[in-house]
Order: sequence, then structure tokens, then C-alpha cells
Amino acid sequence: MRYNRGLMPSRKSQAAVKSAAGKPVSEARESGLVVEYAFDMAAKLEISHILVRADLLRDRRLIERRREKEKIIWLVHDEDTLEKIEPSPKDILIRVPRGPVDRIDQVTIGITAAVLRKKLGVDDSVICLTGVAGSKRLDNLLVVNPGRDFAWFRERKLTEGAGRIASDEAIRLIDIALKFAAEGREGKPIGTTFVLGGPRTLSKFTRPLMLNPLKGHPPKVRSIHNSDFLETLRELAAIDGAFIVDTKGVVARAGVYLDAPLTKSVNIREGLGARHVAAAAISTKASAVAVVISESSGKVSVFAGGAPVLELEGRP
Repeated sequence: MRYNRGLMPSRKSQAAVKSAAGKPVSEARESGLVVEYAFDMAAKLEISHILVRADLLRDRRLIERRREKEKIIWLVHDEDTLEKIEPSPKDILIRVPRGPVDRIDQVTIGITAAVLRKKLGVDDSVICLTGVAGSKRLDNLLVVNPGRDFAWFRERKLTEGAGRIASDEAIRLIDIALKFAAEGREGKPIGTTFVLGGPRTLSKFTRPLMLNPLKGHPPKVRSIHNSDFLETLRELAAIDGAFIVDTKGVVARAGVYLDAPLTKSVNIREGLGARHVAAAAISTKASAVAVVISESSGKVSVFAGGAPVLELEGRP
């Protein structure tokens, strides 16, 4: 991944970003210059996709004035962001977590989701515009190529399970995991695993460690999209074992032991513990996706096909 911190322009360009009185330019002007550089670079490199973190762009006209045939990949959090940017039909919308994710991880999630949704080719380069969360300005420009920069795309085939990572349910689980990793529970780090897949099929590779505390509760109460359910999830995360979440986002079971066999498809780096190994193994079965919070580091790892697709810093 080619990463230019702060987008360092030429000396002539640096002089241009100051007013005649030598005062710093406004945030809007900074964003405007970054957008201009991005489209100039896209033309010179013949890149047709530009990714923009939507919540940091105050004026969509900055994009519309420069775009010709380029496709814009908007990273959005929610409906409020969608209403703000009013995307055109040819735009690509990717939902990303609201959690404490730094700019590089936001880009990684967005690019990964775009490829897995077949909106972007593995070998397509993308110019990415992002910035510091909450700043309301774009201040970073990156050139990213999934096949070149992301090991998982170089080494793995796109499977049904991998495609599930781009679902709203997977993004929501990542959001929850990042939130739990950052906030912890009673001041202590939370370590747990969420497995997204068909509970009936996954039952062949799991066994209960205790009576299911979620049994008998209505599906809408157990949904990961139900914000009132998050504190219950946080408390249940103190129990040993994993959560099993169905493809609609309903948590079917808690306190589950993952018992999938290790195969040649499981490929994780040294130093990861039993929780990560078990998650990698279960992700080779039933097109499952596993999201793991490390109790020691707070990192959030997402597994599919036996290997980590995403590894995110869970703590600010």
C-alpha cells in the first residue's frame, strides 16, 4: 500500500495552500486541494476508481466538478451519511463500522468489501481519500491495489464464505467487536469470538459449554442490529466460548466451544492463541466468518477460509 502521510505536495504546491498573508488555509480548502490532486493522479495513472470517506467531505460538489468517467466508492456509516452525499447511480456505497478504526483500517475494510461484492477487481488500483475521524476534512491520499497490497487476496480464492464478510451482518459484528475491544468490560479487555453462519450446519463443529442463556428469547431481542442487546452481549462475553450468529444477525447461541478440525486450509501467523486457531478452523466450514477480539492486545481479526482477511486495531 502506498501511503503518503498528510499528502506532501511539491514546494510550489505547498506555497499555494497558504493565503497571501501566510495564514493556514481552511479545512474546506485543504479537502479541495486533496480532491484535485487525487483526480490529477487518477488521470496520469489511468485509475478509474476513487474511494472517499464520505463523512469527512463537506461538499460533494468538490467531487462532481472533477469527475468524468471515474467511479466513486463512498465509505458510509449510516443513512444520515447517505442523505448528505446523495450518491449517483454509478457510485459504489460501502458501509463501514463506526467504531474506533484508524484511517488505514477504514480503507482496508472498504476496499475488501468492494472486492468481495464484486464492485472492484482484485487487480484494480484505487485512489483513496481519507482523514482523521471527526476532522471534517480529507488530508490523506493513498494508492491501493488489493492484489498487490493485501496478502489474503494474493493467496486465497474468493469463496462464498469470504463474500459474507461484505454483508451488513459482518460489518455490524466488526463494529461491535471494535466497540468491545475499545471499551472493554468493567475496565478490563474483552476477549471473545463471533461466528457468522448457519447454526444448524455449524452445530457439527461446535458443542455447548453450558446451557444456552439465549434460548427462548424472541429473535428481534437477540439481533445484533438491536442496540439494546449490546450490553447483554457484553456481559455474556465474560462466559467462556464463542457466539454463533445466523446469517440474519440473530445470535443463536452463546458459550459455545469451537471444535472444527485443523486442516491444511488453516493458515495463521505464529504467536496467535487458541481462540484465533479455533476461529480460523471454523471459518473453513459452512462458509462461516469468524470475528475475534484478542484479550491481550485488543486487536480484532476477521477469518474466512482458514486465514485472516482483516486485522484491525481495536483500541484507539
